[in-house]
Amino acid sequence: MVAPRRVGAVIPVVDLRAETAGTDFDRALRQLGFVELIGHGLDPVALSGLRSACDSFFDLSGAAKMTYVEPDPLANRGFRSKGSEALAFSLGDSTPPDLFESFNSGPDDRVTEGIELIRQTPWPDDTVPSFRPAAIAYLAEMARISSEIDDIVGSCIGIADLADRSRLGPDTMACIDYRPGPDGSEETEPDQQRMGAHSDYTTFTVLHADSVAGLQIIDANGRWIDVVPTPGSLLMNVGDLLAIWTNDVWPSTLHRVVPISGGAAPRRRSIAYFHYPDLAVVAEPLDGFVTASRPARYDPVAVGDHLRGKLAAPKNQTAPTTALTIADRPH
Repeated sequence: MVAPRRVGAVIPVVDLRAETAGTDFDRALRQLGFVELIGHGLDPVALSGLRSACDSFFDLSGAAKMTYVEPDPLANRGFRSKGSEALAFSLGDSTPPDLFESFNSGPDDRVTEGIELIRQTPWPDDTVPSFRPAAIAYLAEMARISSEIDDIVGSCIGIADLADRSRLGPDTMACIDYRPGPDGSEETEPDQQRMGAHSDYTTFTVLHADSVAGLQIIDANGRWIDVVPTPGSLLMNVGDLLAIWTNDVWPSTLHRVVPISGGAAPRRRSIAYFHYPDLAVVAEPLDGFVTASRPARYDPVAVGDHLRGKLAAPKNQTAPTTALTIADRPH
């Protein structure tokens, strides 16, 4: 593990409505694999509705929340309690369990019998009846925004039909809650984080988060950079699949969330939308990113196989079985 060195940073901004959005994405994502998005048009009513429903859910008793656990680690749906996974295992690193709670949901109209990666969401209709309609409204907004991003970045990298290849993927929305104990304290073990260092397994991830400290990303020199979102913006980071397609020219962002002792605000909330192509789509380095001095770094892999090889590792605390996209970066 690289020692933390917390420094300030200016995160590149991309306006989705700008004529230069494609060029802006390419320039920005080559730096950190991470940008702030403006011009996204996210419906504020959908956002506030889901925020309120998430708060109501996480205020339930621990016993009540545990009734919405989906035990299959490949399902990626339902409630995850503090200490139930350690995301650094997805990089092959062994750490104590992470200190966050989450509720994961997804588009139920994509559920197919026998496909374990796209399951029905165990909605908390009996305890928080507002949750399902609020989540469905926000999922629709994220599907729209993700399709717009697919069109832009797909054109940049040479997959003009990326949005069409990403209509039925295993997209997942995680409502995440970080908070200390009732007395305001947060005890941690050595190397324990609120969310351990990891890359996302996605094409890209779209995040809305409180404008408070806690999130950090790593730069090419191994320095952890604090990221406090600008109010009204969304954050987007490159996931493993874009890193594979671009042969790491667009790096898959390594990120973590530190505990209070590492400088985080006592309470932090976020909503992460993990966006994927369809499960059968194959990712491999594209010709435009492979040269004699930069040979292909990855073998072809189907989206479903890549996801299966990653999802179970943090939950079972075992090594991942598909390629890491950390290249030569410290982690």
